[in-house]
Parts: sequence; C-alpha cells; structure tokens
Amino acid sequence: MKEKSDTELLALVLRSQFARVAGKDIKEIVQAAKRELRLTDIAYDRLMAGIELGKRVAEVKANYAERLTSTAASVAFCKSHFARLIAEGLPEEFHIVTLDTKHRMINSHRITVGTLDASLVHPREVFRPAIKDASSCILLAHNHPSGDPTPSREDHQVTKKLTEAGNIVGINVLDHIILAREDCVSIREIT
Repeated sequence: MKEKSDTELLALVLRSQFARVAGKDIKEIVQAAKRELRLTDIAYDRLMAGIELGKRVAEVKANYAERLTSTAASVAFCKSHFARLIAEGLPEEFHIVTLDTKHRMINSHRITVGTLDASLVHPREVFRPAIKDASSCILLAHNHPSGDPTPSREDHQVTKKLTEAGNIVGINVLDHIILAREDCVSIREIT
C-alpha cells in the first residue's frame, strides 16, 4: 500500500464516491465540510473513519518509539496521547501507561472512571495491568474536568500510595500527570 498515491488510496476507501473528491489533495479533504465534499453519508463516514484510523496508527507508532526519560517528555506524551480526554473528558478518568525498561510505552489502560470531580483508585486495580504487561515502570495520568491542572491533596495522596505499592511489587511509578484544558502538570515536578 505504501507505493499507492493519495488518489489511489482515496479510491479504495471511497469506492464509487471517489469521483466527487478527485482533484482535491488530502489537506483540502481533511479540512472540507461534509457538504463541500458532496458525499453520501456512508461514503463520508467511510472517509472520516479512514482518516481517524490513520491518525490513531500514527499516534501509536509515535508513542511506542518515544522514550519517557524526563518530566517534559512525559508531559508532552500525555498531551498527545490523552488529547481527547483533555478536550472532552467530563467525568474524571484515571489511566496508567505501562513502560518497558527503556521507558517506552507498552500499553495504556483506563483504570477508573469517576464522577465529575473524583476518581477512586486502588493499587490492585493499577498494578494488575502493569504486572500483566511485565512493565518495568508506569506513568499515572488523570484528567481534571474543571480545566484546572492544580493537583489536589487527594492527588498527592494517591501518588504517594501508588508509589509505595509500586516499590513493594517492583514497578516504579515514574510520574503522575494531571491533564487539564489549561495545562498538564507533573506531580513529581511540583513536589
């Protein structure tokens, strides 16, 4: 597929609707409104699914190659990896990112979904996927639906509790990133 042109790939995705977008480049198509493309609902949905899938594949490839060896790298990773959660997350969600010995992402797991302002997190729920992934260390992340990234007293307590549990099971807690519309903050950096 790599040798196919943009035009050929669009023809594969859109099938018979391709003629309606022929002559437009990828940037024009991505930025165009549905009515501008004059596609049927099914063809438009197929096109948008293909574009979204491409974005997700690119994100996964970038995330797996990136080494999280600093606070800045962890915050930048979280801004990218959890962009949807930052923009759209209404209830608080707590996630972990499992990392290998070189601090590259193995996997990402949603641990809990809370209320609008709280998420209950237990060490057994956090470390279960980390152990299954044979993780060397983990990165904690959760969103603040309020948009304010300031860590709460509970955020500090959860970080301390999970760090202690991680020490017992031999999985280091690398950092805890608070995700918010205003900014993303590392708890390790401010403590």
